[in-house]
Amino acid sequence: MLGAGARHLIVHLGGALVACAVACAVPVLAAPVLAAHWPLVLTPVALISLAVLIAFVGKLARWIRAPVPFRIPLIVGQQHGLASIPQSPTGSPRSLFQVALRVLLDVLLFRPLFRATPSAPSLGRGLSHGMARSLWLTAALFHGSLALVLLRHLRLFLEPAPGFVGALERFDLASEMVLPKLSVTGLSLLLALVILLGRRLLLARLRTISLASDYFPLLLLLAIAATGLVMRHVTRTDVTAVKQFSASLANGTVALPAPVDVWLLVHVFLAGGLLAYFPLSKLMHFPGALLSPTLGMANLNRERRHVNPRNPKVVTVPYAEYEAKFRERMIEAGLPVEQAAKDL
Repeated sequence: MLGAGARHLIVHLGGALVACAVACAVPVLAAPVLAAHWPLVLTPVALISLAVLIAFVGKLARWIRAPVPFRIPLIVGQQHGLASIPQSPTGSPRSLFQVALRVLLDVLLFRPLFRATPSAPSLGRGLSHGMARSLWLTAALFHGSLALVLLRHLRLFLEPAPGFVGALERFDLASEMVLPKLSVTGLSLLLALVILLGRRLLLARLRTISLASDYFPLLLLLAIAATGLVMRHVTRTDVTAVKQFSASLANGTVALPAPVDVWLLVHVFLAGGLLAYFPLSKLMHFPGALLSPTLGMANLNRERRHVNPRNPKVVTVPYAEYEAKFRERMIEAGLPVEQAAKDL
């Protein structure tokens, strides 16, 4: 009999593996069948892309419109107060500039992840805090590599390619001994994904809470990175044909390389699947971090009163008007009135 942990892993990791395998198999099986009918395939693809864009913008709009009932900024430093106590501009921002600086540092440098020190039991040493720094380094490696890889892909869509793309490729060069030239980010992206996936599988506390929605994006990104490396260094996909294919997609047609490159189809299909999955998944944490009310809020609790936007509109009546309206009844009931006291 399998234990609860093993069943949990089989259900969620197995489900993610099956979904990723199906995503890889669909373009392989559809390529020979739809080779002459790709213009018909473009219409649902375009509709799906439009739906993804609408879902992405709609979720951002809902987050932006959400009211903030309380001013509870995220504070990790000294608040502005006495002149003799120095304030922490990025730990407890006071102005809009300081808030923007804090958001940029936290999002680009992953400062919250760097400060986090989760406790975990280790062999012979009680509680250990060693995983925090390694997780921060792996996350920085993954996001930085992914950003550079995406920027380098601009040369496939823009003609001529921007000058900074060539500078990035020269900076990203690992070795000229391998043709096509080996890039650092291509390998570091794959390495970071393997570490993140292995961390979820090897750490019991993470394996217990990991769901299929946690495994699937990692497996999908792994498949995209692996197929990209295979096309670049194994099958040696014709870059000129890929640029023509990208240009045809931008023009509303499909001009597949002849013969059809199955690796290219799988790579493009997986990338499109990732984009379609993006607004529905935890990958929305990137725009969510930029729109976080606790992160993007100045700490002005001592200087300015925050009014809950959901408070009902209450019509207030000054006491003088209230007494003028009910003075006779108040006197009959024996209640003191200010006007009578003034007359005395």
